[in-house]
Amino acid sequence: MNQKDILNLAALLHDLGKFRQRATERFKPHQEHSFEFVSEDFAGYFAKCKNEFRNAILNHHGDGENLLEKQVILADRLSASEREDEERESEDFVASPLTSIMSRLKCATKEHRYHLTELNFERDAIIPNPNKSVEVNQEAYKYLWNDFKKEFSKATKDKEYKSAYYQTIVALLHKYTSRMPSATPWKKDGQNIVPDISLYDHLRTTAAIAACIGHELQDETEVDKILANVDKSDHNIAALIKGDISGIQNFLYHVLSDGAANQLRGRSFYLQLLTEAIAQSVLQEFDLPITNMILASGGHFYILAPYSKAKKKLEDLRRKISEKLWELHRGDLACMLAGISIKACDFKPKKFLNKWDVVAKKVNERKQQKWAELGAPQMFENLFEPHDDRTIDEQEDDEEKRRDPWQFEQLGKQLRDAKYLITYQLSQAPQTPTELKWYNAIKTFGIGVHICQNVEEWGEKPEQAEHAVVYRLRNTSFLNDMDTFQNEADFVNYDFKFFRPEIAHWKDPNDIEKIADYDYLAEASKGVKWLGALRMDVDNLGSVFKEQLEQATISRVATLSEAICHFFEGYVPHLCKKYNEKHRKEHKSEILELIYAGGDDLFLVGGWSALPDIAEQIRTEFRQFVTGDHVTLSGGIAIEHKKFPLYQFAERSGEAETAAKGIDNKKNAITFLQQPMKWEDFAKVREWHKEFKDVLTGQDQLPRDILMRLRQIYSEKELKEYRWAWRSIYYFHRMQERYKHDEQRAFLNNLKQKLNHEESSQFREELIHVITRWTALRIRKS
Repeated sequence: MNQKDILNLAALLHDLGKFRQRATERFKPHQEHSFEFVSEDFAGYFAKCKNEFRNAILNHHGDGENLLEKQVILADRLSASEREDEERESEDFVASPLTSIMSRLKCATKEHRYHLTELNFERDAIIPNPNKSVEVNQEAYKYLWNDFKKEFSKATKDKEYKSAYYQTIVALLHKYTSRMPSATPWKKDGQNIVPDISLYDHLRTTAAIAACIGHELQDETEVDKILANVDKSDHNIAALIKGDISGIQNFLYHVLSDGAANQLRGRSFYLQLLTEAIAQSVLQEFDLPITNMILASGGHFYILAPYSKAKKKLEDLRRKISEKLWELHRGDLACMLAGISIKACDFKPKKFLNKWDVVAKKVNERKQQKWAELGAPQMFENLFEPHDDRTIDEQEDDEEKRRDPWQFEQLGKQLRDAKYLITYQLSQAPQTPTELKWYNAIKTFGIGVHICQNVEEWGEKPEQAEHAVVYRLRNTSFLNDMDTFQNEADFVNYDFKFFRPEIAHWKDPNDIEKIADYDYLAEASKGVKWLGALRMDVDNLGSVFKEQLEQATISRVATLSEAICHFFEGYVPHLCKKYNEKHRKEHKSEILELIYAGGDDLFLVGGWSALPDIAEQIRTEFRQFVTGDHVTLSGGIAIEHKKFPLYQFAERSGEAETAAKGIDNKKNAITFLQQPMKWEDFAKVREWHKEFKDVLTGQDQLPRDILMRLRQIYSEKELKEYRWAWRSIYYFHRMQERYKHDEQRAFLNNLKQKLNHEESSQFREELIHVITRWTALRIRKS
């Protein structure tokens, strides 16, 4: 094992002793616990790692006696620059829960904490709780530590460590240390620690920085010089690289009507695979471990790379990526790649946030010069010389392949029951695929892909495969099927991925489970048998990082990014699954299909009557997740006949979402039935809709023509010409004379007061039309 691999592993495990310390012997320093983990608990597994590896872990809080120790010390200091000048009480480090990073943003009003648990997709692991309702103790740590050791033992049984196993260790740390603080509140020399960075995020960012240091700083004297004055050192340590896939929206929704759901599902998953494959190719180019990928989600990625290599190779790498994407997609998809240098002093909070912002601006600048890296002669050839249209094979007998040559529809079908994603790192990536299929496109970036329902289906490994990663989809119990791969133990890593599409299922009269098509979803709607589409995303996410994230160290930026991914990629599918499980118990009940959720947005379809409920539920849970109203979410619902093309549904729901964001600068709204409204107004509309539905369908019903009469009385023309007032008074007077049941009279009186009060102009001019339209659609029989 080479020196860089030893450095990566030492940096990754240097603070693992904090976990062991809190679970076992609290009075022994955590660095000694880290040392004992690698030298006693799993001495056999780490036997081939050198003594300097173990000593680097033991001495990472000292001055360092050799280059490796000093490299780990420097990486730790640069990652853990989160001490703040803030008055707060000290806490028992064993009983201190992890504080939600969302509740630490600038406009948050109250801290929330996480329960100590392994990472999963249940509510307690994703949604924080008010501070006083969370208790952590040594027994909880002990229980979690025992589970961690069991799984670590399972993953390492009969093995000795080699760098090929690195990702499995990262995945175990991800699962078990994401909900515990890296450091707990204490005060020393006027500095404080806030427990809002998870141990996992500190470990992975330390490892990322260490990997860069290993490339950049081979001279012990240079490391000493930086350590002597880290805050003022202008030595270039790393480069922050951002990649952004351009053209996603047009590509995603460019689907045919037949098989549209599967195509859209397949295209969405392909885009995520493509993003990760490009990011992996960048890591491969710079000889970096998986921990240097700070984020890869929603069509963009951030990588921390060695400065010298990035400076030398980035332009050429940009050109190679663009050449491949042009060959594959002929301009439909592009990757904007930009990088910026990070000095040692730039890891300080305000400086690092500025770097994060600057690299994003550089990517946006490159969008104005798309394909410029290919050069004028090559672009002239690409744009003006004829090419064979390789996306359609005129001789192909298979109609499906002619209609969907990339096989996105087939990919979408595979994802319906997929439980595993297996990726292979290829020793040599093909320059040009022989056929333009989605999996061949991923191969051009050096990654082979196999999707299956059972691990037994993984088949034969590709000839050029150097190693594989078996990902469990939407399940963090990712080691359960290790026995299947015992014959390839030296070849396989294990990990998990948050997102897998939520597919709507139903049971026929013979109790046979089937996948619900869009006809079924529409027919299961309450009232009219229409289909609906919902899109939602976070408002002004860029400004959240830029303006609200105070003391924005690399660890905090990583923690915030990871938290948002947890909600959208992990918890939103969980919410949709729970919704379906609750509603599909009855035949023809409202169910949903989640097409995608990633980055900071989502898209789902279902019976139209189900969408207001799930939209409200997602928004309510998001508000709990961010711990207030300082980060908001907007959405748009489009409803149409079930035969309406899905890609147009997506476009309409996108337009509805845009309309919601256009209410005012604060956004935080939803559009339903073509009416943008604040979430607070939407809640009022929902309540009034329920009241209307009850009085129009209950035992003592009001006439249903009340819906049409109200729309007439409060029409735009009547409001403009001021005839609405006397017509309203007359109409409600007649109705109250005719319908004298207590519930009827109370409803009519409340409605009259609400509509005719001088401060109810919005209700009168906008919301009543949504309420009456919604109710009319809901109570119709067909």
